[in-house]
Amino acid sequence: MYYNDWMFMRIAEERRRDLMRELEHERLVRQVELANHPQRHQVYHGLAWVGRLLVRSGERLQARHAMTHRQTSNHTMGG
Repeated sequence: MYYNDWMFMRIAEERRRDLMRELEHERLVRQVELANHPQRHQVYHGLAWVGRLLVRSGERLQARHAMTHRQTSNHTMGG
């Protein structure tokens, strides 16, 4: 089947429209990502704070357990 100039023009125009839709979609995705960045940034800071709190609590619990373990070991050994 042979395509005439009109058909080639139609195909080129459809391809151009497809590319324009794709570019617009990518632009909108970037715009949403930039708009959500400050919220995401705050969430990361909040999670980091919770993580530090958990680490500190864990260290305190380990220290308390170690002290209790030493006292119990000394007591059972008669020392």
